[in-house]
Amino acid sequence: MAIALLININIDSQKKANEMKMSLTQSFKRAALAIYFGLGLTVSAHAGLVGVKTIEISNSLNDWLQVAEVQAFNMSAVNVALATNGAAASAPDSWSSISLPANAIDGVTLGSYVAGNIFHEGQDGSHDTLTITLAAIQELNLFQIWGRTDCCSNRDIYNVVFKDAQGLVLFAANGLNATGSTHMASLGLPNTVPEPTSLALLGLGLLGVAGLRRRKN
Repeated sequence: MAIALLININIDSQKKANEMKMSLTQSFKRAALAIYFGLGLTVSAHAGLVGVKTIEISNSLNDWLQVAEVQAFNMSAVNVALATNGAAASAPDSWSSISLPANAIDGVTLGSYVAGNIFHEGQDGSHDTLTITLAAIQELNLFQIWGRTDCCSNRDIYNVVFKDAQGLVLFAANGLNATGSTHMASLGLPNTVPEPTSLALLGLGLLGVAGLRRRKN
């Protein structure tokens, strides 16, 4: 009688343990699916660089910084770096009153200093940065920059840094070369948000760890 009772108790314990394992497995699967579809649908809607507020441009060669025009296109193909679209340009100094930072966002891609088409920094060797501040936080997928055409175009190789509203770096590109015949360099911006599958796997892993801890307790 006692042996039969012990056997029944063991069977019941094993059954409960199996049921608990199945319940945990189903919970993990449901949570993973929720993460995949909840986060995945949000992420898949993005194809560009998300959260951009400022763009900083410097000279890769530590030479004079001269910029004819900067363009930054959002997902609606709008150049949000234009002054007429609310952007602002700033720099520590400029060479003269006809080479102010605003020239880099006026919509004119011609690169003549004499005609007042470009921004030109004021001091050689000061490693100035031209900063473009967008009117609102943007998701960008294309960046273009034009250099000088009437002189010294060999200088026009740029480093570009994209930052969020808190000043944190989202993406950086070095050596954008605008010294060629078009005097323009173009950069397609990547989607830096994690892929949905990666997020789902990460969530599943975290839930698995939590489940193991729960079982140990």
